[in-house]
Amino acid sequence: MRNSDSGAGVSRAMPNSRSRSVDRHSRTAWLLACVVLALAGCAGGTGGGSNPPQPQPSTCSVLATAAPASPPKGGCSGAPLSSGELRLLLIDQLGPPWYCDRDSYPVGRDEQDAAIASYDAMVADAEVFPAVAVKLGLDPPAKPTDAQKLALYRLWKAASAVVLDPIGNDRYRFDYLAQPVGGASQGTRSAGIVDAHGAVTIEQQVAADAPMCPICLSLGTPIEAPGVAIPVDQLRIGDPIWTLDRQGERVAGTVVALGSAAAPPGHVVIQLTLADGRTVTASPGHPLADGRRLGDLAIGDVVDGSHATGVAILAYEAASTYDLVVSGETGIYLAGGIPLRSTIDPRP
Repeated sequence: MRNSDSGAGVSRAMPNSRSRSVDRHSRTAWLLACVVLALAGCAGGTGGGSNPPQPQPSTCSVLATAAPASPPKGGCSGAPLSSGELRLLLIDQLGPPWYCDRDSYPVGRDEQDAAIASYDAMVADAEVFPAVAVKLGLDPPAKPTDAQKLALYRLWKAASAVVLDPIGNDRYRFDYLAQPVGGASQGTRSAGIVDAHGAVTIEQQVAADAPMCPICLSLGTPIEAPGVAIPVDQLRIGDPIWTLDRQGERVAGTVVALGSAAAPPGHVVIQLTLADGRTVTASPGHPLADGRRLGDLAIGDVVDGSHATGVAILAYEAASTYDLVVSGETGIYLAGGIPLRSTIDPRP
């Protein structure tokens, strides 16, 4: 039987009960297929069982540049992502981060040894490590091999270097520096917003130089001065402090320059303690008066006439590290009573 639609001049068949049943089943199957595809697209891969496993790319796409006041649009739907998963998403979308790698700067060390030594600390990181383990297909990482520990460690370091600043409504602001590509000398700095569902909005993107890796003194380090020591972060140009002359004698000098550098996530410092009670805490690359660096020292080494009784590696929690330049013929100043050279003074 046909039903005439005089308004449109179109004739169409009235479906019988059997055809309606077939249509409902077709629509149901079609909808289920769409749901499966959508979930697969937003979930991302978990990696295979290769040794070492390789990260799998995310399928969330970076959105077009938007004005700073514009909220993120689109992106993946589904369950909110953890902060660790969001960090990995940014790495997938923007490229490997360019950061101050604790195993290459300022004192290189073997990554495999570091991965084994850091494994318990990685597992204890409830914010980033679970996402890394899932990404590499190692969740749960039961009895991982040394090669698997290395893969986990490399991705964990990179993800930990990504900073997310919560700004409300399940959104995070990021300022991301990606490594150079194609032989370029500069990387790419991207600033924008990512939301908990993986939608990324790039607000600004420019070429950028290598990160400023700190090799300076920790916050509050006492600098020896006539009268009383002054914390390095409280020094001012022209302040009187002690320096050493070429004979190693203490003489009066003044502060002629000051500097500081932002401490990246995961930055560590060395706490050097001498047998006579003197101590200083600074980045591993900070030089002693004789040119040796704190990160090169070991228990028993002689420093300024005393033996090192402690060379501890500590996580650095402050926002910045500090350094100074002192007047005089050597540029040497005394931090915690220990003679140091400046990292911002060009004198040898």
